[in-house]
This record gives sequence, structure tokens and C-alpha cells, in this order.
Amino acid sequence: MGSKYITFMIVPDDEAEPKRYRVPVWLYRTFLVLAILVIIAPVAYIATYYELIGRAADAGRLTEENESLRKYQYKVQILEQSLLDTRQLMAEIAGMAGLDSVLLADLYGEGDSFLETHTGTRPGSLSRTLPASSPIPDGLPATGWITRGFSEIPGKVHLGVDLAMAIGTPVYSTAYGVVTYAGTDKEYGYMMVVKNNDTIETVYGHNSQLTVRVGDTILAGQQIALSGNTGNSSAPHLHYEIRVNGEAVNPIKYFIYEN
Repeated sequence: MGSKYITFMIVPDDEAEPKRYRVPVWLYRTFLVLAILVIIAPVAYIATYYELIGRAADAGRLTEENESLRKYQYKVQILEQSLLDTRQLMAEIAGMAGLDSVLLADLYGEGDSFLETHTGTRPGSLSRTLPASSPIPDGLPATGWITRGFSEIPGKVHLGVDLAMAIGTPVYSTAYGVVTYAGTDKEYGYMMVVKNNDTIETVYGHNSQLTVRVGDTILAGQQIALSGNTGNSSAPHLHYEIRVNGEAVNPIKYFIYEN
């Protein structure tokens, strides 16, 4: 069993008798712990103090950046709504005037052209990179302006793209496939569904006339309909949709196909 006391000896430089002090072990250990705390506490306090100052500075900077981002987001929302309103107005004017328009910019207005301009012809969107026998959608099915894009936002769901154009504009298949539906629908009016392969289907809605029937095998670039304003439609346009495994996907990724 260990000793319960610790003896400290102080030896003077002269010939005086050494002095001994007997201290309980618990008191010695308590004193040692307190001494260590006295040394460490100021160091920890200083380190924590400077860390808190740094965090406070970061918090102020982040608050300013967050406020700037909120203002920027608000401005972007205003510009986006203005752009959508302008495109809708252009589509309505084009439809009333019977203009044969050409898509000049992509869905988000970034300036990429997906249709070639051919004076005196109506080539649709057939600036293709894939053969006519390819089941992969490539390009757009008709000449027109994109007035509404794909969206899965609640309250603004739109499972394809809308192309504004004059009634009677030729609509072309964007891929090889078999017609599995050609008829009327309350929402899409005269519409057509083409099964392109085991996973992909393409949908063409709001047509005025369908020029192929169920069971027909069609090639990419083949005319399949004439655009219209049927179904739930406020202006002449074509609704184009791509479904993969039964789920609608954003068609913009198929405008330019990359191997």
C-alpha cells in the first residue's frame, strides 16, 4: 500500500539544517492540477477569443453576401418572368400573323441555334447528326420558337417543350419508331405517341392533322402530322415530349445528340 504523504525537503546554501515539509498526497495532487489549470486556462482563453473574433468576422461577411444573393435572386426572377412574358407574346403574334418562324435561341436564351435557316423551305428541325434509322431522338420536330420549357416545379409542371408556329406547319418524327397511339386527347388534342425503342417514346401534341396511323413504322425526319391548336391550347403550337421508361425527361438534352 503506497504512502499517504509526500515529504518535501528544502536544503539551504549555508550549513543550516534542511527543512522538511510533509504533505498529504491528495493535497499535492490537488495543487498540481490547479497549477496546470492556471497555466492552461489563459492559453485556451486567448485561443478561443481569437477564434470567436474570426467567426464573428465571417458571420458579418456571410450576412452581407446572403443579402446580396437574395437581391440578385429577386432580380433574376423578375428578368426570367419578363423573358417568359415576351416569348409568350411573340408566340401569340406569330400565330395570329401566320408567320413561319425559325428557332433562334435555345430554351434558356443562351444563344445556341438548333435549327438551320433554309430560305423558301420548311425543313423542321432536321439538322441531324444521326441516321434516319436511329431510335434516339435528335433535334426538334418542327420549325418554331420555344415558348415554354420542361419543368417539374410544383404548380408549374410541364413535361415537354412547346414550339409556337403557324397552324399547318409540318411536324417531323425526331427518331425511328412505331406509332403506338394516334388520336384525340382532352389535354393534347390530336396527338401521337411513337415508341422508338424498348425505353424511349416521343409524344407530339396539339396537332391539326395526323398523317400516319397506329402500327406504322416511321423514320427519323419523316412527316407525321401538321401542327395545330387542338386540345387544351391557348395559341397555335406543338407540344413535344420525350419519355424514358415511362417518365418524361427534359427534351433539351436531345436537341444536339452526342455519342
